[in-house]
Amino acid sequence: MAAADSSNGTNQLRKISRKIEKWSDIISQLNIDVSNPINYITAKQIKQITNEDARLMAKIDRIETLPRIFRENKLFLLPVSRKEYAIVRGEGYHKLEPITDAKPITHTTQLPISASFLRAQSEGVLLEYANSCGLLEKVTGTKNLIQTFRGRTTTPNFSFEVDSSQLIVNRAQIEVDAGFENTDEIILFEAKIGVPSSFGIRQLYYPFRTANQSGKIVRNFFLCLKREIDKRLYLFWEYKFDPSESFGSIKLVQSKQYEIKITRRASLKQYQNVKPTKSKKEIPQADDVNKISEFPLRVFEGYDTADKIKHAFGFVNRQSSYYRHASEILGLVSREQNGRYKLSEIGEDYLNLSSQRKSQYICKLLLEFPIVNQVFLDISIEPGKVIKRQHIVDLLKKNSHLTGSTLGRRAQTIISWFKWIRNNLGIVEVNDKGEIRISRHTKLG
Repeated sequence: MAAADSSNGTNQLRKISRKIEKWSDIISQLNIDVSNPINYITAKQIKQITNEDARLMAKIDRIETLPRIFRENKLFLLPVSRKEYAIVRGEGYHKLEPITDAKPITHTTQLPISASFLRAQSEGVLLEYANSCGLLEKVTGTKNLIQTFRGRTTTPNFSFEVDSSQLIVNRAQIEVDAGFENTDEIILFEAKIGVPSSFGIRQLYYPFRTANQSGKIVRNFFLCLKREIDKRLYLFWEYKFDPSESFGSIKLVQSKQYEIKITRRASLKQYQNVKPTKSKKEIPQADDVNKISEFPLRVFEGYDTADKIKHAFGFVNRQSSYYRHASEILGLVSREQNGRYKLSEIGEDYLNLSSQRKSQYICKLLLEFPIVNQVFLDISIEPGKVIKRQHIVDLLKKNSHLTGSTLGRRAQTIISWFKWIRNNLGIVEVNDKGEIRISRHTKLG
């Protein structure tokens, strides 16, 4: 089996290499002068010449994957909009500095590592757990962090220098593995499973310039999860850009490696003792728990109307209503008579908690929904029991006025909430089918 996996991996690398080497055809057919400091090319031209998706052709994340013609001419690629790229002469990559600490720093926690974490191929899952177990607060020295964004977005308009050349970027697509925030700082993470020898500077620089318009201090981290036989190491590098308008001004601030050790298994009792609340009978249509938990931070920062919240989250009207409703039901925010949002006492308490306590606090608020509470008690009292999606649909049909396709959507919301609990606290498992069970790594009773 291992030989087959190795063969498949080798074949995949060959396919990627053949695709990337099509850049020679692009440069040849467009008569691009590779001695120029900058040449521009459109996504449409890339597609026409290579018959490949431009976004995939542009995914060149390490020095080792640069096409030969780029390496030979000291070129690299930068997106400058959603439809255009710049072929630039200069240094586009940074080699990871070796971490010289002889032994990793031990970080202890009672939060179990879920089976999903152990086999995770998602950098986002790794970062959620690292935040909830308190590791990110320790690494960054920043308290009260809340995850505020993850995934694809677009840049604003900004300009910068590469060597002596000036580039302008406007609405280029970027992907952020995770961004955490409090009232003063934004902490950005680019994460990898495994340890590459290098990374594209753009992977840190574009998110940094995007977040830098917030007025908050922005910090940039590169994180790798290194798997060894009996342990998993978190390796961190923090970088800064000084001056911020220079692409090549990347400088190492610090580098550390940590090993997470679970001191004793977390007990389920604190969650089993949560009492369901009748006022939470209605399940709001808000699948993303991170957005629910971000809502009170935005209200505290002055985004206290529907229009302001839409701007802060990039919501459409309907989404804004869903997540405001969810935050209200959880008791984190309330509305005044003039329609403005304000923090509740629960919301104020929540913002002052540590990252680890925040995750536990939100979990308990979710468990106050009677159906969520029932599902959790069923699997925690009877180890080995599995709750399937259809069972949740049946519970909703029996205990609410929901009908038709709405039942399936609300069941999916509940499954999404349990996935959040899995990623952050490790006390449950949820598979790809949405089947929920208690984690074998937790202490029953």
